[in-house]
Amino acid sequence: MASPLITLRENTIWENKHGTVSITPRSLCDVWNTWVGPGVSNGPIWRPGLAGLRALVAQAEAQNQRIRGLGGAWSLSPAAATHGIMVNTKPLNYIELGFRDASLDTAFSGNPDALCFAQCGASVLELYQYLEVRGYTLPTSGASNGQTIAGAVSTGTHGSAHSIGSMQDYILGLHMVIDGGRHCWIERASKPVVSPSFCQAIGAELLRDDALFNAAVVSFGSFGLMHAVLFEAEPLFLLEKSLVRMDYARVQAALGTLDVEALDLSGGRELPFHFEVVVNPYRVSRGQRGAYVRYMYKRPYRPTQASAGGSTWVQGDDVMTMLGTVTGWTPHLVPVLLEPILSAQLAPVQGVAGTPGFQFGAADLRGYVMSSEIGVALADAPNAIDAVIDVANRFHWSGFPAIRYVKGSDATLAFTNFSPTACTIELPSAGSPRTLEAFHRVWDELRARGIRFTMHWGQMMRENREWIEYGHGARVEEWLAARQSLLGATGQRAFGSDWLTACGLG
Repeated sequence: MASPLITLRENTIWENKHGTVSITPRSLCDVWNTWVGPGVSNGPIWRPGLAGLRALVAQAEAQNQRIRGLGGAWSLSPAAATHGIMVNTKPLNYIELGFRDASLDTAFSGNPDALCFAQCGASVLELYQYLEVRGYTLPTSGASNGQTIAGAVSTGTHGSAHSIGSMQDYILGLHMVIDGGRHCWIERASKPVVSPSFCQAIGAELLRDDALFNAAVVSFGSFGLMHAVLFEAEPLFLLEKSLVRMDYARVQAALGTLDVEALDLSGGRELPFHFEVVVNPYRVSRGQRGAYVRYMYKRPYRPTQASAGGSTWVQGDDVMTMLGTVTGWTPHLVPVLLEPILSAQLAPVQGVAGTPGFQFGAADLRGYVMSSEIGVALADAPNAIDAVIDVANRFHWSGFPAIRYVKGSDATLAFTNFSPTACTIELPSAGSPRTLEAFHRVWDELRARGIRFTMHWGQMMRENREWIEYGHGARVEEWLAARQSLLGATGQRAFGSDWLTACGLG
């Protein structure tokens, strides 16, 4: 009888891309969309991969082991790590565009041809390449494309699409492998998409519940193994990118209002589709031009060579890549050395057009880097950014704030769940104990100022229930209740981790 192909490595050290997490799991398993043995029947290409995930969950429970799904290893936090079974999902990268009417609920009002079924291991790059040649694209993504779709969604990855939100905010359905090796399809009751016959055809239990969906979509591997997601792709468009440099005082007012009229951007008072500000915290005085404003307008598509298929890393698009080779800086040199790095990597550009897959291209990670990211309400953004600048000038370290804006998320524990607009403040830095100390000082300063803030699940954070509740409040209990409604005690343990326990969510 045929069985799914699973390759196994034991006692192998695993490290994430940024060098912040290293662990030796009991088993590191690769799951493939391949059957081995006789009796293989025709069926969906993704069927063996699903069977492999189900088998591994059953095995983990039988052995009383924890199990976590591993994507692109992009998270700086230990969200994917466990000493039990780690499942490499990158080989599960099947993508299919378009749904038949029979597979859709009669209440679905979107475009069936734009519905995209993406297996968990499909990378953001693979999705851009697949979609763009078919005239579609992702509604938004993060600043780089190395993450898998499941990893990006489940940790709350975002860009700066103020009218759309983060990546989880356009997801319509989740195909999850849960306790006992069962699998279910989760979607909102208020926004049904697939038909019961579709779920019957794939053998999944249909669960329609807004609270469950909103909790599961950003659950960092804790609700089960995410096999696939469903979303509605957007017709292909271009992003016209510019980057200008100006005094921090000039941009300061816009940071808490998104009123860009005084900035003299090329689109006038129109708020760009993507609006981002990088600040050199040591050059905020008049005449120092310490603010780098990167903005992109959404434009109708026209043929261009700037597409995902030919994209390489676009200089400056992922500020995390800048500092990986910076080591050994003494604190008093930081204000001097940071300026040439920022000015070189964030060079001025004007009106460079490309598809989203081109503009958010491949990040070339180099060296040991760290980053933390916080979310705050739009109105609190100026005070929060000022807190970061104050900490930097009292305690020099090789980081800086990179500020973006997204529509507030409905996901229960999304770190961008500030309504109507969330401001995100990323702190990319070279890896060092001093950087860790700086992060803690920033978090303490924000709280001392009474600013409510959340922390990005895929970046370095304070793993503490009380601090998480400070940002999320009653949402923490709502998330836990949803997890308990989906998983029994065995499943909650199996999909737990030391990191989850440290966060007070295990």
